Amino acid sequence: MGAAYAIALIVLVLAVAGIVLVRRGRAAAPAAPGFVQAAPRAGRMLRKAARAAPVEEVDDELREVFVTEARGEIGHLRRALPHWRSVPADLDRAVPLRRSFHTLKGSSRLVGATAIGDFCAAIERLLLAVVEGTVAPAPAVIDTVARAVASLPALLGEFTGERATRTDVSALVHTAQHLRGDTPAGTRAERSPAPR
Repeated sequence: MGAAYAIALIVLVLAVAGIVLVRRGRAAAPAAPGFVQAAPRAGRMLRKAARAAPVEEVDDELREVFVTEARGEIGHLRRALPHWRSVPADLDRAVPLRRSFHTLKGSSRLVGATAIGDFCAAIERLLLAVVEGTVAPAPAVIDTVARAVASLPALLGEFTGERATRTDVSALVHTAQHLRGDTPAGTRAERSPAPR
């Protein structure tokens, strides 16, 4: 599954890069010899195009690709979560979750879905800390990831216009930061002086 997933992801990135280039009316650079050299170039062009394109200029076809990809990643997350939850100490089971949040982070920012991108970035950082062994896969961590997975369809629905009400995930982001040991700016609790 790992190799097939990686190939599918590379194909998707190259397809999105092609759409961006065609939409902007630019001719693609001449193909570099060898796939290994071409893929990083396409990724750099894709990131550059994402930074350069204001949100209102994102092509409808690109948005459609994103929505399809996001629904697929949400499906991956829903299948991977119980697998990890059943054996939390097996950190290899957390890797697919981190990978899906990473994919959603990047692709959502590409189409201007910054709320989804920022949310996924916070959860990805938490999962990365778990995978690297700096945060234990405690029940609070698993619960936070489960709540994040459950929140994604609503965030995606807001982006597509299928859902009108705003989903507030700020408390969930704060929890993820707290579990990682981060103290977000402006939320540091002031200590009261110790009684004498």
